[in-house]
Amino acid sequence: MNVYRQLLRNPSYVVVWIAQAASGLGSTFALFLISWLMYDMTGSTAAMGSIWMVFMIASFCTNLIAGPFIDRMPHKFLMIISESTRALTFLYLLLMYTGGNLAVWQLFPIVLVIGIAQPLFRPVSMAYVVHIVKKGLLTKANSLLEGTMQLMMLTGPALGGFVLSFAGPAPVLIVLITALGLSALLLTTVPRTGNVDTNAEVRSSWFKDFREGLQFFKLYPVLFWIGMLLLITNFGSGALQPLLLPFVLDYLDGSEFQYGLLMSSFSAGMVVASAITGTIDRPKNLRRVMLGSLTVSSVMILLLGWSPVFWVAAIITIINGMAAMIFTINNTTFYQERVPEHVRGRVFAVRTLMAQGGIPLGAGIGGVIAEGTGIPLLFSLIGLITLIALIIAWRSSVFYQLNESMQAEKDAAATKDA
Repeated sequence: MNVYRQLLRNPSYVVVWIAQAASGLGSTFALFLISWLMYDMTGSTAAMGSIWMVFMIASFCTNLIAGPFIDRMPHKFLMIISESTRALTFLYLLLMYTGGNLAVWQLFPIVLVIGIAQPLFRPVSMAYVVHIVKKGLLTKANSLLEGTMQLMMLTGPALGGFVLSFAGPAPVLIVLITALGLSALLLTTVPRTGNVDTNAEVRSSWFKDFREGLQFFKLYPVLFWIGMLLLITNFGSGALQPLLLPFVLDYLDGSEFQYGLLMSSFSAGMVVASAITGTIDRPKNLRRVMLGSLTVSSVMILLLGWSPVFWVAAIITIINGMAAMIFTINNTTFYQERVPEHVRGRVFAVRTLMAQGGIPLGAGIGGVIAEGTGIPLLFSLIGLITLIALIIAWRSSVFYQLNESMQAEKDAAATKDA
């Protein structure tokens, strides 16, 4: 408890903590609200998929490209830009909506701006904290920030759905504008850290770094094929997420509040799995755990479309969230243990491209297919496609490398390199 008291007596850290909460709230409310506006205005699953595709492409490109440049610009400036840009964008949306002038086409540049600004805040704030918190307090400081973000992800969709159901979109927008605007103002009071090294040597180009990261996957083929599995499964996730709103409203006869609960159910499953994983030892058969969790997730997606009532869909979504988190934790640990520190950023950039590249593609294609097949059948097709990929993975010898010791892998990589 004394550690947290020390943190809360640090004004700069408290401001970043508040800003993290505001950013998390903005992240969970933004697409939720814009999805509702798009579906309310068009009633089209293809339009839903297209708006998510724009957001995901913008976020994906920001995550992929921004990393190497974060330390070349003032962290304080980037955090303020992220919060204030979103606040002003939501203010524009509020004015257009309340004035009766909002058109469908306007939602696309709005979501594009949000997709660029939103992913900046989290990595920048984490980098900034290193400069304002003592080294011995960093673990607790990061824990509090991450816990706050998880809390927003867990409660935000349900809260947004509740407000939207009973009061409409205007109050949701006012909450977002107020939270993000006040956060940006508070961030002007924190000190500017000396993270920008103006005397630093010119670094290699981003594309050169990316190519070097790609070379690492030749030494560890299992990392490449895990990335390909994630590409397929995330393609399915990209198709699934934009269609949850029409699925709840039209197929389950639910409300916006229930849509929010369904979104929160996935986060709840992730929180439960994270807590369980943290109390048990590292699995001895990593292949079985990682492929098994992806298999469970695929089966849940297949079953989701045929859920007879909302609460069955919520339970299925919780299980899906648990399976996704179990895979994510073990996959991240596997990477961290094997990728040397001097190439870790480059390897993770390639990993991001492989893992997240399928999400916007799935969002765009899924909405179009759903127009013809209906949402339940599309969910079944997504589940079947990922299951087929996983059946191939279960039978492939390359995934047995997940169970090999690090020393055996290093010896094999050294032999291949020679």
